[in-house]
Amino acid sequence: MKSIFSWAEARRYFVIGLPIFIAQLSQTGMNFADTAMTGQYNAEDMAAVAVAGSIWGPAAVFGIGCLLALPPLSAQFVGAGKRRRAAHLLRQGIWLTGGLSLVLMAFFYGISWHLEAFGLAPQMADLAGGYLRALLWGLPGFMFFVNQRSFLEGFSRTRPAMIIGLLGLALNVPCNYMLIYGKCGFPAMGAVGCGVASAVCYWFMGLAMMCFLRRDPQYRDLRPLFAPWLARRKKRAEDAPAGEGAHAQEYGPVFDFPLMFRALRIGFPSALALFFEVSLFALSAILLAPLGTVMVAGNQIAMNFSALIFMVPLAIGMTATIRVGYCLGARKVAQAKLSALTAMTLSVVFALLICAGTVLGRGHIVHIYSEDPAVTALAIRLLLFAAAYQIVDGLQMAGIGVLRGYNDTRIISVICFVAYWIIGLPLGYVLARTDWLVPALGAEGFWICYLAALGFSAAAYWLRVRYLHSLPPEKVLARVRR
Repeated sequence: MKSIFSWAEARRYFVIGLPIFIAQLSQTGMNFADTAMTGQYNAEDMAAVAVAGSIWGPAAVFGIGCLLALPPLSAQFVGAGKRRRAAHLLRQGIWLTGGLSLVLMAFFYGISWHLEAFGLAPQMADLAGGYLRALLWGLPGFMFFVNQRSFLEGFSRTRPAMIIGLLGLALNVPCNYMLIYGKCGFPAMGAVGCGVASAVCYWFMGLAMMCFLRRDPQYRDLRPLFAPWLARRKKRAEDAPAGEGAHAQEYGPVFDFPLMFRALRIGFPSALALFFEVSLFALSAILLAPLGTVMVAGNQIAMNFSALIFMVPLAIGMTATIRVGYCLGARKVAQAKLSALTAMTLSVVFALLICAGTVLGRGHIVHIYSEDPAVTALAIRLLLFAAAYQIVDGLQMAGIGVLRGYNDTRIISVICFVAYWIIGLPLGYVLARTDWLVPALGAEGFWICYLAALGFSAAAYWLRVRYLHSLPPEKVLARVRR
């Protein structure tokens, strides 16, 4: 009987995945600090941050999703022993992140002046627009951070991103304090100050990561890491005695359009998949708004807790991308298969633990958020649904991570579109807001739709992974090299 689990791989998942988990928690912590601190300043400013965040989230996630090809590509280069190609990918990622940032910044700037079209009151539209215009200046810094993090993930080094993420969170709180409330000589800017603080923290994270990479002796042979034109000059100097030598392809041109297009071709379907998923949750929250404050508040508690525990399957999926990509780069197809199966096994084990903890502790969890009897009663019921979908959510995140490691991302966008927009959103609306199938269920109707959508996607990803594992090794490697 073939093994579906490896303790050695599981240890690698722990070493690589734990820093990813903590780094993602730090990002969630920044969002929590923004909401909580603007709420203490003014309820209207907090609402403006929430509304602007619902616009910022799907678009920014789409842009970052376009970069999700960088970790597996970097891991494949490192696994194949092509360190210079990984550094070349990092340099091409600078051009890629710059271009994506300009497009997204133009989008956010334009939409920030027309928020009244979404039905916002003029004052709320001004606050939310100001927050977006302040926050958009931090987008290039954060995407630059993601690009460098992807390079390090190719070497299975995830601790630097964790440390810098925690430092970013530590910086975010005092910056919010000074700029939201007007301390240390700064004017009180409310929601706009929150946007400025986040932008400063994003640039801090990007520049701190750059300083780390420039000083780390492990990458001394790959310098200059951040100047494509200097790297090209270095290549010419090394190859001068013998003309175009062995390093030419590894250094590559200043603008390597084929490599950038390859990264976009692999990353764009992942970006679409993220957009489909985030938009389902955002739209379900909007569709529940007319049902009253209790319904919205109870649903928000369950969603917030679900986002927190989602960091566990997310970390497993991201680690699966790194490990599978590295093994395939080293042409170890059997090891890549074992790593993929280990990821899926770990996802089920952790899902069962989270499920049990959520069911047993749901009363205590809800009372951390609210003491309102009606809100807590609804949230306690919804957490049962959150517990129920942990297994399928864990499997689908592990499946996505494995498929990214195989560079097999087109199928991800198709599955996400069907699961979230063809099955999830229509079913959720019918169950939550109409009496067509059953009496209107409110928030519970949407949580049933989440179960259906995630169950479909988990099954589809599992079947796709099984298909890839059935292919001969030479066909698998040929698919990865495309």
